[in-house]
Amino acid sequence: MRRPVVVIGGGTSGCTVAALLAATTTREIVLIESGNVSPHDDEPRFMDVISEENTPPFAMVSLLEGGIAVPYAQANVLGGGSAINGMILSGEPPASVEGLTRLAKVDEMGSVSRALLAAGGAPSRLWWNGGRWNPGRAVQHLVEEGRISLVKQDAVLLTGVSDAVHEVHTEDSVIEADHVVMCAGAIATPMLLLSSGMGAINPQIGVGLQDHPTIAFTMARRDSDRGVFDASVHLKGVTNSGGRFIVLAYERVSREVSSDALMTVSLMSPTSRGTISMLDGEVSVSMNMLSTKADIDGMRESVRELVRICNSPSVQRTTRSIVVDDRGAHLQDLEGLGDLELDQWIRGHLSFVSHASSSCSSAIDADGGLRGFANVTIADASGLPTVPSETPAASVTIEATRIGRSLGEKLA
Repeated sequence: MRRPVVVIGGGTSGCTVAALLAATTTREIVLIESGNVSPHDDEPRFMDVISEENTPPFAMVSLLEGGIAVPYAQANVLGGGSAINGMILSGEPPASVEGLTRLAKVDEMGSVSRALLAAGGAPSRLWWNGGRWNPGRAVQHLVEEGRISLVKQDAVLLTGVSDAVHEVHTEDSVIEADHVVMCAGAIATPMLLLSSGMGAINPQIGVGLQDHPTIAFTMARRDSDRGVFDASVHLKGVTNSGGRFIVLAYERVSREVSSDALMTVSLMSPTSRGTISMLDGEVSVSMNMLSTKADIDGMRESVRELVRICNSPSVQRTTRSIVVDDRGAHLQDLEGLGDLELDQWIRGHLSFVSHASSSCSSAIDADGGLRGFANVTIADASGLPTVPSETPAASVTIEATRIGRSLGEKLA
């Protein structure tokens, strides 16, 4: 009797892979995902969906070399970030989700989104068309039909022989595996592999980590017109140094704080690379953001573009004041800074957008196979060669679909 195919992680990639394997093979499939099914598929405001329960911090991450580690949050629901995300799709949708996305309409936008639109932005394509796109829906149906077995726990250890994994350990069970597909995410996947001692065989595990460095401004709004969606407009640009950036307007700071809005800028083409490694028996995560001159220059120019946009007539008419940091500094305080001073300010106020990727890109072959192991495949964002220059859900879906189909043909 053959052992099952075990998929670790039921996010965007894990649900895509599990559903494809169920459709293309007769193999027993076990999906390990501790998160619950999201009940919010009909909720357009993503900040009403996010909670500590479904986006818990699960790792401490240093954004800058030698910087203080901060909590890194990741979706913990069936369907992953796609089930609860901000719904912005800044690139083209993959063919597999045709009809499930659409452009935001002007009459659905809040006043801050319309202000960014007037400043040169464009309506965003949303993972929404009569409901939120959630890849966990199809998997839940397959679980109910008995085609996929769902284990609602976290995987904590992989064991086997030197070149293969035969057992997946959860908090209180051991699951035998014929093949293991890693879909836990670009931080959790290498953390599990390294904790299981697999870095000794493949030292490229955890090498190449990236995310989109981000700066956020808080805006005291003049009105309560927040539209239908929390975010529905974006503005893309290219800096003089060749860096690609995206500005997003958010109608609220959080579910609890609706009197203020946010405007953020993210560098979408970073060249800096970080690592996930074992240090004294503990996993250490370092993003190593802004470690290249290209990223320093690109981020500085991106922030100056955000300042320019926030000074535009449409944004100024919409806001009473704009604060650029937690000390109460304003736009004028940044305008007077020279390059080196602004670079230092950016380093002190940098954040991330939970778009971690590429941490195992050098550790796998073209089909996602983990080098050194005969039966381990990586199909999540950790296998992308670089962090996508668009919001990553589409890229993750496309790669998970490609790898899932290829694996299904091999395991049929």
